[in-house]
Amino acid sequence: MKRNIIILAVIALIFSGCRKQADYHPYIGETGALAYDSYSTQFEYLWKCISTGYVFWDVDKTNWDDVYDEYMPRFQALDDKHTAEQDVTLDDLKELYLGAMGGMQDHHMNVVIRNIHPSPNDIASYLMVRPGMMEVEKRDYYIESLYDAQMNMKEFLCYDMDNHYDLTVHESATAFVQEVGDSVTYHYCLLNLPDGRKIPYLWQSMAAITPVMRTFGSSDPASAAADIVDHWLTAIKNTPREQLAGIILDNRTNTGGYQDDLDYLIGSFLNEKTEILKTRYKEGPGRLEHSAWSPYYIYPQSKYHRDITAENIPYVVICDIYSVSMGEIEPMTIKAVLPTSHTIGERTFGATGPLQPTTSIDLNYGGPFGDYNTMKHYIYTSSFESSIGGKIYEGIGLTPDRIVLRKDHDGSYEPQLDAAIEYISNH
Repeated sequence: MKRNIIILAVIALIFSGCRKQADYHPYIGETGALAYDSYSTQFEYLWKCISTGYVFWDVDKTNWDDVYDEYMPRFQALDDKHTAEQDVTLDDLKELYLGAMGGMQDHHMNVVIRNIHPSPNDIASYLMVRPGMMEVEKRDYYIESLYDAQMNMKEFLCYDMDNHYDLTVHESATAFVQEVGDSVTYHYCLLNLPDGRKIPYLWQSMAAITPVMRTFGSSDPASAAADIVDHWLTAIKNTPREQLAGIILDNRTNTGGYQDDLDYLIGSFLNEKTEILKTRYKEGPGRLEHSAWSPYYIYPQSKYHRDITAENIPYVVICDIYSVSMGEIEPMTIKAVLPTSHTIGERTFGATGPLQPTTSIDLNYGGPFGDYNTMKHYIYTSSFESSIGGKIYEGIGLTPDRIVLRKDHDGSYEPQLDAAIEYISNH
């Protein structure tokens, strides 16, 4: 999740690692050449940085001290193996790092390690440990590939939607744009129910409304996506109440993005300033040294404003196992703030901790650190902890109001969308 709020903290402490009064270990913002030539030193460095800078020690049940005691001798055994001129492979390292860090609750976390003594038997140049994906793969409704899920969505929306339902598609448009280094797809259509009422529908593969809307009305290629978002919001605003059955925001396979998108997705329907979530960060080296919770507010947006609460207009958000980061924070906050909202689909991924760029890591004691090209490691981890409606969803995700699994569809090609249309039709 990209972070557009900047919370400034003056850090004046020079701190030590939590174990055995270890020396202070810098984050990437203070790089310098970090030299280590043993596997045990590499592990100790990572262990100390996570001990000091991991923001979820209040909810993560991992016994981090026991991890050190169990795995340090095993990394030392790898040093002995190397000293004996035996190859230490990435598979050797991966077995240990999977055990040591594979159970972390941060679902954004990605542990990237280079072998400091490369083995000729290594096919890859580095290993990755993704605790969140390891947890998600154990769920009984797990879909094997995000890429396949997104391709299925695109195929359905582009080719099959017109013929699948007992309804018509009044307007339809799709845009594929390159934005923030990623390929972003938006699909808009205005669905006509058999009784003549309409449902403005939007699917977004990434939460990137904010940057694409900056191009609205311009010659920038991303303006095609801006036009689609504008069509969706304009249809919501201008369709007469007797013709507007409800709204659908489809966040399936949404991989995250910009927090400011909430100005469009929620602010357009508010009448007053509203708190939608709280965040806090690490402000000291102790595992539970957090800052105070800071509220994040959004404000009414005039351009597309409509009071859907007063008009009792259903606002359905569809989510799935690959709704990640802002892709799941959007349904979480919509559900928390807008009374006529309803969520449908699968429990989401569970990666809700906001992230700072690594260049800003010196602002607090938490977040990504390292550089596996020069330092042989990079740990991608959340900079902040978030709370929505008083609940921390990290590692858990949102359980929708109505659970509809893609796997158990009983012959329906798009059971989650069917359920959304059914809900709106009956309200």
